[in-house]
Amino acid sequence: MGRSSVVVVAASGDANEPVRAPALTDDVEETTTGTTPTPTPRGVKLPPGPLPRPPLRVAAGLAAFGALESTYLAVQKLTGGEVACPVGGCQTALNSGYAELFGAPLSAYGAVAYGLVAALSFWGSNMQAELVAQGDANRDETLEASYARSRLLLFFASTGLAGVSSYLLYVLAVKLGGVECVYCLTSATLSLTLFGIGFAGLSSKESGNTLPAAIALYVVTVLTMSIVLTESPEASSSQGLRLEYAPPQLEQSSTAYSRALAKHLAETGAKMYGAFWCSHCIEQKETFGAGAEIPYVECFPDGWERGTPLSGACEAAKVDGFPTWVINGKKLEGEQTLEKLAELSGFEGQNDAASMVAELF
Repeated sequence: MGRSSVVVVAASGDANEPVRAPALTDDVEETTTGTTPTPTPRGVKLPPGPLPRPPLRVAAGLAAFGALESTYLAVQKLTGGEVACPVGGCQTALNSGYAELFGAPLSAYGAVAYGLVAALSFWGSNMQAELVAQGDANRDETLEASYARSRLLLFFASTGLAGVSSYLLYVLAVKLGGVECVYCLTSATLSLTLFGIGFAGLSSKESGNTLPAAIALYVVTVLTMSIVLTESPEASSSQGLRLEYAPPQLEQSSTAYSRALAKHLAETGAKMYGAFWCSHCIEQKETFGAGAEIPYVECFPDGWERGTPLSGACEAAKVDGFPTWVINGKKLEGEQTLEKLAELSGFEGQNDAASMVAELF
């Protein structure tokens, strides 16, 4: 069978000149257009991306705990109370100038910040649960947008907390000479964990868009803390103040037990380092009472004013706060009970009620 051709009359031009169409034969080469994706038809909705699901309820619980801890510290600071501390360095940190900002406890600001993070986390967790219940195919776009905002706000709030905690860790390690403060370290752990949860809750696109702003916020927070805590009004107001040395007048009387314990402490080389203006040092002396020869070392024997260095003995003992006990090479910061001092020094006297009554009468 021969090839066939089709004669087509042109739409314009000479009608007598036929236009031949391409022959329809088996030897025609087939061309391809590559792998260009087919555009999505109008009206067809693309499936939504994966829903970020950070553990927001865990974040809310951690932030709530941080708010409670900070509130406890703020109350103790305002009332002049002693915080419970298993390692002894907490009170030194809380009594330092770095624990106040504009006349208010720094922990009070922390309580507000943790409360805000807890509220954001709880708000986001409720929306997360509702979006999960709706399923990927039926997500409410308005609700999903609000959920994204809550995650971004949580990330930036936790970034600010991480910046504050980073600077306070520097203060503990450098400015306060490595003071062990359980509450400070716990707060730092909480804030850095919340930062990790906030960052984990961002999508890849969100993290790329927000990372520069988050880094800037972190740097600004650290720099701001270094300025406002170092040059606080409380520190500036102490310039020019001069305190002359004056030994305290004790009101309580000593007992046979407290005098014997004080003598034993002195014989075993124990020392109590303190400052004459320190209220906790005076209270520690009141625990022994007047007449007990405590092995006490005054760190400012020539008086105190801003910039006065510690005495050589206190500097050698690396005293960071007052009072500080050194017993058998072990350092204890803060007030101690007579029983604890007796236990640590190996004193075996009896502090019973009968001997105390006999001493009084």
